[in-house]
Amino acid sequence: MYTFAATLLLGLALFKMVDVLEELVPDLTKLHGAVTLGLAIATAFVIDFSLFEGFEVALREDWMGTLFTGAVIAGATTVWRSAFHWVGSSEGEEPDVRHRHSRMVNRAA
Repeated sequence: MYTFAATLLLGLALFKMVDVLEELVPDLTKLHGAVTLGLAIATAFVIDFSLFEGFEVALREDWMGTLFTGAVIAGATTVWRSAFHWVGSSEGEEPDVRHRHSRMVNRAA
């Protein structure tokens, strides 16, 4: 359970780190997803942290667990963004809606 909590807290730290980087370099906002994923994977490799090893899940290679943990940490930033938005903080901006609701049945004239 501590492994999962550590993963979520790493997601929070990464969320704020990317937020600070985007304030310092405004053009970085266009690459938000790539920067978040890249930093999350780099962080997981630097601290040699594997969520899967903590839950005793066997993978073919050890580096795969660290890589996937980086992806999970990057995904945790979305959870924190939504949580901050739900609480009403300006930190978590509302995600963009990319689809429209359309009727499945055409109206006959």
